[in-house]
Amino acid sequence: MTKQSNLQQAPTLRFRRMTHKGYGAFNTMHRVVTIGTLSSLALACAYSSTASAQNVSGRDPRTSPDREREYEIEAVTVTASKLATPLGEATKLVTVLSAKEIAAAPVRSIQDLLVYVAGVDVSQRGAHGVQSDISIRGGHQDQTLVLLNGVNLTSAQTGHLSFDLPVNLSDIERIEVLRGPAALIYGSGAFSGAINIITRHDQRDGFSATISAGQHRLFGVEARGTTKWGRSINSLSASSRSSAGYIDNTDYLINRALWQTQYQLSPADKMTLQVGMLDKQFGANSFYSVRYPMQYEYSRRYFSSLRGELGSGRLRIIPTLAWDRGYDQFDLTKGSPQYRNYHRSNNYSASLALNYSSALGLTTLAGELRHEEIVSSNLGRLRARAEEHYTKYDGRTNSSLALEHSLRLEQWTLSAGALLQATSLEGVKTRLLPSASISYRPTGALSLSASWSRSMRLPSFTDLWYSSPIQQAGTGLREEQSEGIELSARYTTSLLQGYVSGFYSRGTNLLDWTKTAASDAKWVSRNIGKTDSRGLELGLSLRYGEYLPFLGLGSRLQLDYLYMTQEHDAGQIISMYALNYLKHKFTARLGYQIGPRLEGSWALRVQKRISQSEAYATLDAKLDYRYSSRVKLGLEVSNLTATKYSDFAGVEQPGRWVTAQLSYSL
Repeated sequence: MTKQSNLQQAPTLRFRRMTHKGYGAFNTMHRVVTIGTLSSLALACAYSSTASAQNVSGRDPRTSPDREREYEIEAVTVTASKLATPLGEATKLVTVLSAKEIAAAPVRSIQDLLVYVAGVDVSQRGAHGVQSDISIRGGHQDQTLVLLNGVNLTSAQTGHLSFDLPVNLSDIERIEVLRGPAALIYGSGAFSGAINIITRHDQRDGFSATISAGQHRLFGVEARGTTKWGRSINSLSASSRSSAGYIDNTDYLINRALWQTQYQLSPADKMTLQVGMLDKQFGANSFYSVRYPMQYEYSRRYFSSLRGELGSGRLRIIPTLAWDRGYDQFDLTKGSPQYRNYHRSNNYSASLALNYSSALGLTTLAGELRHEEIVSSNLGRLRARAEEHYTKYDGRTNSSLALEHSLRLEQWTLSAGALLQATSLEGVKTRLLPSASISYRPTGALSLSASWSRSMRLPSFTDLWYSSPIQQAGTGLREEQSEGIELSARYTTSLLQGYVSGFYSRGTNLLDWTKTAASDAKWVSRNIGKTDSRGLELGLSLRYGEYLPFLGLGSRLQLDYLYMTQEHDAGQIISMYALNYLKHKFTARLGYQIGPRLEGSWALRVQKRISQSEAYATLDAKLDYRYSSRVKLGLEVSNLTATKYSDFAGVEQPGRWVTAQLSYSL
């Protein structure tokens, strides 16, 4: 095959029919797209490889002829933590970011990518995901559950650390974003939603590497290799990225590594091992208080999990063991031991899910035991014997048992169940968290769904214990609870996709850091009362390349909008997080391709939080030139218009930032 043919554009995928088997077309769109609705445990309980467009075609897109082809593909599934479910049988709205979309986006981190998802609020304190708080539909960072291949990696210390993840962008197959309370699906920590990152398991040997450099002495290198040994598929990725910072004391250095092995015991049974590491240090100019511009943080994280998928087609058994250790050092003033904090946390978990399929539907029984502990210089009760800096300790054991049944009746899917949550945390009661949902597919293109669910969240160790010159933990803190209702409609064809979703959620006993007056010396953690949040999300995607083929047959325009309002009974308090919700958010993303070598994307975001007097807008762009089948050159410009804005009060965000990169793949 000639060099020219190797550079031809990937074919447009058309589908002769859209059946309710799984809406397989969604998995091939390669963009941010609201793809369907999730049934509770039956959906969330998954970690299985699903076919993408590349897998289906059986060839590398770079070697495919430049013409349209039609494909019949099998029903695809959305995965989360225990067992997969077809999209067409799901009953809760979920957004998926595919690997192709991630590669095309002008971003340097997962946090940057989530900026363009409707309903997700990314409050960045620094550049490129150095420190970001991710919230969903009016929640805050402690109310968002974060998972890697279905394993809970949410920090029990503080939600500020939940996205300290040992995963590189090149590792990711897709990211699933579920909005609203979802205890039955992911566990009690999914108070306002959950984000599940699914990694790749390539089926062939390969290697890729990327070097990037840019303004503010940005430099990064990332490499990933995959090999097959007998029945196992093994991959290793590693990266290092650094910058001198865009203003004083915003420098950073981040190193990551992830090892994954998937061993096929039989055609139906497999075991998966993943081991990861993150090492990060950064200047934190005013990150947590404008009174202290020279803050500094250093964190390390180690993570490992072993997961099985065993049994027959009728009965599937999914056991999981996981361990997550984090180290964190925080300086209120860089280099000064005064008010320096040391923390070391451990999370151990074991879970077992049983999924039984019969003529009466799909029944799932799942249990989890999770122990969370921390030793610290600041958090917890005094230890009988200190260990270096670690003079304090706290720990708790959480257990849950969930039961759900899903029933399929022609055009209808019904699901109901409940999760029973217990904890050893003093003063917190055992809670029953029910959920119910229904979906109706009147045609192959139209789907209607409704869901109702409850969830809860335990106070973090920071909520319970943290003390500093500007913060003081309150006493008698209780768990916060949420209840949510969602109604949604989706319309999907091969050229046009659209969705509309209305939602309402109520939070009770909300936890937040607050002041009763601006003159108060310290923020205090409190249960502040109730909130009622309601809103609307709209989305439209057009594969306009069908009409303008000179811009590439796969070119797309994606538009999303969120409107939300909130009422509360907390009185005239000043809220640090819980009441500072995202009121408006509009995103527009345009992808195009000119000839076989040049492709690019534009990404616009316009948003306003309730605490901001005016909305602000950012525009990002990316252009890639494929020199050969193995070599690609890229140019990224973030904040092209050099907009001055703060994602978090008082923390200035970067202006225009230009980055170039060189990629090589085998």
